[in-house]
Amino acid sequence: MSRLPHSPTQRIDRGKELAFSWQGRPMKGFKGDSVATAMFSNGVRIFSRSIKYHRPRGLYSLDGESANTLVNIDGECNVNAETTLLREGMRVKAQNYLGSVERDLLGIFDKFDHFMPAGFYYRKFYKPPFIWPLSVKIIRKLAGTGKIDPNKKWSKNDFQELYLNAEVAVLGGGPAGMKSALVAAEQGLRVVLFEARPWLGGFYDWRTRRYKDSEPLFERGRKLAEKVKRHQNIRVLLHTFVTNLTGDNLITAFQVGDEQAPFVQRYIEIRPTSVVVATGCTERPLIFQNNDRPGVMQATCALRLARTYGVLPGTRAVFSVGDDLGLEAAIDLHDMGLQVAAIADARQNGHDPELIQAVKERGIPLFINWAASSANGNTVVNGAVLGSLSSSESKAFPCDLLVASAGLSPVTAPLSTIGAKFTYDAHTNFFLPTELPPRVFPAGRMLGYTDPASIETSGEVSGLKAAGSCGLKTSAGKAERALQDLPGPKRGCNIVHGPHIGSGDKAFICFDEDGTYKIARQCVEQGLDLPELAKRFGVFGLGPSQGGIPNHNLPLVLGELRGTAMEGLFPTTTRSPFVPVLLATVAGPNYQIFKRTPIHRLQEKPEAIFRRTGAWQRVRYFSNDLTSRDEIMAVRNSVGIIDVSTLGKFRLFGPDALKALQRVYISDMSKVKTGRLKYSAMLNHDGMIVDDGVVTQIGDNDFYFTTSTGRAGNTVEWFRYHTRYENWEFHLVNLTDALAAINLAGPKSREVLSRLTDEDISNEAIPHMGYKELRVAGKIPVRALRVGFVGELSYELHFPASYGESLWNMLFEAGEEFGIRPFGLEAQFTLRLEKGHIIIGQDTEQRVNLLDLGLGFLWDRNDRAGKKIGAPALAFTEGQKGRLKLVGLKTDEPSQTPGDGSVIAKGDEVVGHLCSSRYSPTLRQSIAMALVVEELAQEGTRLNIYQNDHNDPMWYKATVVKMPFYDPQGKRLKE
Repeated sequence: MSRLPHSPTQRIDRGKELAFSWQGRPMKGFKGDSVATAMFSNGVRIFSRSIKYHRPRGLYSLDGESANTLVNIDGECNVNAETTLLREGMRVKAQNYLGSVERDLLGIFDKFDHFMPAGFYYRKFYKPPFIWPLSVKIIRKLAGTGKIDPNKKWSKNDFQELYLNAEVAVLGGGPAGMKSALVAAEQGLRVVLFEARPWLGGFYDWRTRRYKDSEPLFERGRKLAEKVKRHQNIRVLLHTFVTNLTGDNLITAFQVGDEQAPFVQRYIEIRPTSVVVATGCTERPLIFQNNDRPGVMQATCALRLARTYGVLPGTRAVFSVGDDLGLEAAIDLHDMGLQVAAIADARQNGHDPELIQAVKERGIPLFINWAASSANGNTVVNGAVLGSLSSSESKAFPCDLLVASAGLSPVTAPLSTIGAKFTYDAHTNFFLPTELPPRVFPAGRMLGYTDPASIETSGEVSGLKAAGSCGLKTSAGKAERALQDLPGPKRGCNIVHGPHIGSGDKAFICFDEDGTYKIARQCVEQGLDLPELAKRFGVFGLGPSQGGIPNHNLPLVLGELRGTAMEGLFPTTTRSPFVPVLLATVAGPNYQIFKRTPIHRLQEKPEAIFRRTGAWQRVRYFSNDLTSRDEIMAVRNSVGIIDVSTLGKFRLFGPDALKALQRVYISDMSKVKTGRLKYSAMLNHDGMIVDDGVVTQIGDNDFYFTTSTGRAGNTVEWFRYHTRYENWEFHLVNLTDALAAINLAGPKSREVLSRLTDEDISNEAIPHMGYKELRVAGKIPVRALRVGFVGELSYELHFPASYGESLWNMLFEAGEEFGIRPFGLEAQFTLRLEKGHIIIGQDTEQRVNLLDLGLGFLWDRNDRAGKKIGAPALAFTEGQKGRLKLVGLKTDEPSQTPGDGSVIAKGDEVVGHLCSSRYSPTLRQSIAMALVVEELAQEGTRLNIYQNDHNDPMWYKATVVKMPFYDPQGKRLKE
């Protein structure tokens, strides 16, 4: 393990040595190393093999910009060694090779690239048809990267979630990002700063050039970082990778935990008011023959190895650069002991005179308007050929390091996913954003600025604009004028590829998928000459780097091959996630977060089985009998009790309350009367039921209504959205959590309730679908709703939640004589099925509307002024042939019960499916509700039902029957 002497730019802790292994060989690194830098310092040069040609790949960058350094660490495949911090005892292995990673037997594929032209997998393996399935297996076996270890164990505690709230988010912790964060925070705003590296500073962090002839840039960067960290309004998230920036500024990211963190990865989500994108630049790869060889690396990679990690990147180097940072790297590395054989600079002019003078003073040969033509060496670099961009002249140099860069490329992925528009700028050779979504502000190097003062001032401008978009009275005018007085964006290098590359068969545009210049030319020849087409046909940028390395070069190459201007050519749209993320991180820790009713505790019996229902946890069964027979029969024969506190409960009042009801409900809501309940439904614009419930009037322009459990949380938004243009005056109060609810059901329910109240609850006082406010036990205010979802005499009692346990206990005591017992959701499911009452989402779907369910009687056809939601769809579809219809079924064999979702077949054609299917202990018959095509919906039609659970196919026969199955005259409800 060879290291340079200590310097103040280094980030490693030489006092903490860490042991690890590579391919079983013991090695050592330091705390602060990445896995890649530790491997490189131990002499490892071949990290992996490429996906298609199995070419050797080595360290090219240090920020995970390609798949070159994907390795297996401790059984986890496809880990990026560049961005993974070294830890004690890591077991690191190579991937995607046969034999050894140094001598991969599958490397023979590299000799047969002419058999794998652009789109070969589309054109070669589809005839005869049986070839394709076989080819897929072979391709998948030979290509790809790592293999999942099924024995790799994770704990759910390894993955956490963090949901943040702040006015401003800043993406990027370089000088522009830090300045933006500070400016916004000084306005009193809360700021979250995302930085992918384990420290702040950006490209200042390793640079020793001075800021305005004063302090070195690395010192300035660290002072800014300390200032950011100390600011009380700024939260800094280090080693945090942004995976998406999308509509309305939704940001998703994940943070990698260090040794002290209680997590491996933490999912992060925030939707700030404003976003500053200061993601900086990467280096644009230079395209030349064998530009993927181990020993070819970016200028910043070579310099950071030395300055940040104390590792000299080679012994003798050749540089082929396209900007001043490349010259700066060559000079700095020369001064640290690297022998620099030559520097080729692709630019004809625009060089920093100070750097040119420094190169001359060191006696380094400098070739202006030259670039790398090829890298020599079978597996690693042992030489380089430089060539003139204006003549046929070339020179060869022995070397073990070829530092190559075509200039800079802005990191625009977040702007791409949020919908920014880009235009090619010939001055900077960048694709610059020209149209931005609201409240999104780019800053810094990604706009073409190279001068440190300009970069920082650009950050200040964006920070002030972000603060202003949050509603503060701030002005960026002064900062913008200061920026105009500073150096603007510098002319960029417009080189597309190195000279004399021939066919470009080994000149790589995309490292991840082995996409070459030759393949790009084949795409153009076949008319697929736009980046989005060539990306897919030639396979560029589809790997884990998500277009990072080829994204800038691909449109430049296509423009050159087409012989046209760059107008109309843009980088391909980046897809999220920008950085590969563990699926377990996205899934989260699977916390069971749910609401509990005020009566939940009293139902926690050893035999009770709870299930998640929407946002709530409710009892599904009160015993181990999953048919719930005893619960069902108690309701049918005596009395049962169920906690229905989860139902939506709302008060709607105000001068225009009735207008709102008329808009949202499909029925004539002017018929809602005091003391009576009206059942109705809410529809969407397709006429599909989205909710149902009962409504009553409790005062002048004052209504009380219920909704289903699943839709309670959306009801207020539904009303507001569909009345947003009307300027109506009404108020809607969600009482769901404020009121508990109990359904007391069964032929003995009136007798039980009468023992707790002196008020008249007779059939005349509270008839079926009646409503009455009364007091129980002399003091508990109760809203009694005479509804019959389960098909029996029943009272739905709504009352203040604080009385929940008390009233539950009182009802149990009053019903003890009658054998009262609780029933759960499964019993309720069967009871309402017997009565033919639907459950939205269970017995409905997006292809059916109110009419298809046999509920057309709810529709007020005469209301045109109310603009009822869904009414036009009902009018349009009424009379349509071939629609699905809801029907009742009885199986021919009473004891055979097909499962929910079973398919109804007619020959080889699927003609419907079962929605709800249960055995009815009341009827001693299996019954079901099903959606079938209209021609089979007639009573008496015979149907064939197919079910296949666990590869156990079964057929059932059933007959369409009239609903309801139980008490068709409704006598038990109304008595």
